Amino acid sequence: MAGKKSAPRKRILYSRVREGREGGETATADAIGRIREGIHWGMVQRCQEDFEIRDNELAKIIGVSDRTLTRVRKSAARLNPVASDRFYRSARILRLAAEVFEDLPRAVRWLQREQPGLDGKVPLALLDTEPGAQAVETLLRQLEYGVLP
Repeated sequence: MAGKKSAPRKRILYSRVREGREGGETATADAIGRIREGIHWGMVQRCQEDFEIRDNELAKIIGVSDRTLTRVRKSAARLNPVASDRFYRSARILRLAAEVFEDLPRAVRWLQREQPGLDGKVPLALLDTEPGAQAVETLLRQLEYGVLP
């Protein structure tokens, strides 16, 4: 991916998927509303493209079958609230990785490779559960502050 091409998408994704601490109570309320309403497929697709996530990986992360993912894509529908919540959690971690590495391609490579700080597991494969996402976030925060696991 060319740097120029990914920059606008990154800004769109990150401006819409933000943590409550950045925007206060309003951002949190907005995020809750978006999750309950269902995150639109366009946002999911941009994230999938930016972070080079394969369909089967995305389906696992958001907890839907491959067929459901295909159906949502074809109809450009919204995710259901449960899948939206899982997507939001994962997008927050993906955004953090891009910020820590300050380079989208480097973040993508890190997310797709086994990491010693995660007992040799691939970060992207852990985003399907809250404890897995927390482990990836903790490792990213450690790397951000120069604390080696």
